[in-house]
Amino acid sequence: MRMPRVCLVAAGLAALLAARPAPTQIQVRGVLLDAGSGAPISSARVHLGATRGGWREEILTDSAGGFVFDDVRPGPYRLRARRVGYRESSGTLRLSADSVVELQLRMAVASVALAPVTVVTRSRRTVSPVLEGFYGRLERGQGRFVTREEIEARSPTRVTDMLRTLPGLNGHAARGGVGGMTMSRGSSGDRCTVVFFVDGMLVSQPSMGGPFRGSPRQDQAIDDYVQPSEVEGIEIYRGESDTPAEFVTRWVGCGTIVIWTRRGETRGE
Repeated sequence: MRMPRVCLVAAGLAALLAARPAPTQIQVRGVLLDAGSGAPISSARVHLGATRGGWREEILTDSAGGFVFDDVRPGPYRLRARRVGYRESSGTLRLSADSVVELQLRMAVASVALAPVTVVTRSRRTVSPVLEGFYGRLERGQGRFVTREEIEARSPTRVTDMLRTLPGLNGHAARGGVGGMTMSRGSSGDRCTVVFFVDGMLVSQPSMGGPFRGSPRQDQAIDDYVQPSEVEGIEIYRGESDTPAEFVTRWVGCGTIVIWTRRGETRGE
């Protein structure tokens, strides 16, 4: 009576083993191509993600544009491909057990809209050697400058009318000359007269004792030398620390003003 019972048990185990499903094997593979030329797109990111659940994977296409996802479970998925310079390509898949899915994706080149670009060109000013130093220092911002454009905008009657508007400079009547003023720094009780150069040459110096007394150019009004219509540019230096070496004098501590006339002006196209 025991032998039939053993045979029944063995038969039941065999039936259970036969009913167990085989492991599912799904592979998704494909190639990514340029929609226009048909050329493979390498180093693109291809993303496969389950629409239900958290499974996802992202890989890069190889040199032939190929990609492969192994051991994917059945179910609905979303496939997306991205590459710089191309429009994103995407779609949905429903994967069944024990299947191999072959895909061909195409990506169109993305036209990138650039912000408007404004190109500004400046004509190079051609000047005589007399004015080269002035424009070089103007570009470097070595001192305080008054340009021809500023003079024309202000339309001063005299050069000193323009200078008196600058911080730290005061005007006072000159001892010599037919009119106009000289410029100084400091209060009236402690006045320090500024030295003037015109086209690189010293034209005024402060009144002082010693061998300089009686000089015909002491406290001469700069307005007697040059008029605003003749001026191309003006350089103003406050003291020894910012005054270029070619304009340093024994009176540099009071300040130096260098005026350049328009006789050296020529303009390039």
